[in-house]
Amino acid sequence: MNDTRADRPLQIAVTIDDFVLWDGVPAVDDVSPTDTTRSVAKTLNEYGLTGTYGFSHTYRLDNEPEHMAAFDAWAEAGHHLGNHTHQHAPLRWMSDDAFRNDFEIAEKYIGHLIEAAPSKYFRYPMDMSSGSERRRGEVEEYIGARGYRNAPITSWFSDFAFIVPYFRAVTLGDKEFQAQIRNLHVSTAVDMLYRHADTARTLFGADAPLIWLVHGTPISRDTLAPIFEAFLERGVEFVTLDEAMKHPMNFGMPPCAESFTNHLQRFALAAGIPKPELDLEQLGEIINFAPIPGIDTMSTYEEGLFKPLAKRVGAEYDWDWS
Repeated sequence: MNDTRADRPLQIAVTIDDFVLWDGVPAVDDVSPTDTTRSVAKTLNEYGLTGTYGFSHTYRLDNEPEHMAAFDAWAEAGHHLGNHTHQHAPLRWMSDDAFRNDFEIAEKYIGHLIEAAPSKYFRYPMDMSSGSERRRGEVEEYIGARGYRNAPITSWFSDFAFIVPYFRAVTLGDKEFQAQIRNLHVSTAVDMLYRHADTARTLFGADAPLIWLVHGTPISRDTLAPIFEAFLERGVEFVTLDEAMKHPMNFGMPPCAESFTNHLQRFALAAGIPKPELDLEQLGEIINFAPIPGIDTMSTYEEGLFKPLAKRVGAEYDWDWS
């Protein structure tokens, strides 16, 4: 991956989503969510990133209460929790009452840990706040009345796409494949950070503090340190979520969009400029890496995660990857 843009110092607030991964997504056999959470939390602490906010849905606690240990381990390591709803379903798939109920179920599980944080944050599942300005406004009023602020995502690198390929590489036992995809994970993180930074600079006339997302996955556990090293080599400064939230890019609200887009990408769409995203060739390289018959990346997500989720919340399956 050739990044021709000049590296420059940037400020980013690191956030971690879904360290208890969604049911239906394959996991490396010897890695539990609690193991991954402890490892990610330890790496954050080693780089001075104490007090990092994590946003993890709570649905798996219904049937697998042992995963509460991951939430506890996150807090015990000195990090903070926000509300990410219970089932991790997009707002547009749920009625107003159902969405609020989902929010409150998550509070029942981890509200005591959320209350221990210096600020109360909420993150929409997939950072998707519906195609309806009215409905999003009502949600914003609802969470505001409960003392929360929306913590959006203004930089990501589609790291969810690496979960199944990394599982395949580990399953195959091919050390070279595993090293290759870890290196790709790191280089993609760097590349997409600067693509988002360039977009923010175009939109706002100067660099803005980015709220950066990575999921708590086995591959993140194994690559977070080299990602941070690559960032630091380029002059990245880590800031707190509270500090990043002072910038209007992060507390302002772009128009809603139906597609799978983050907060900054929606600002770009509204301004009529290209949104920062992986091109199809890059995405294809990732999702097709280390193939195993019967374990297709996109089919795994659609059949194992999104379609069952839609059925569970009583929604027609409707997903726009663009």
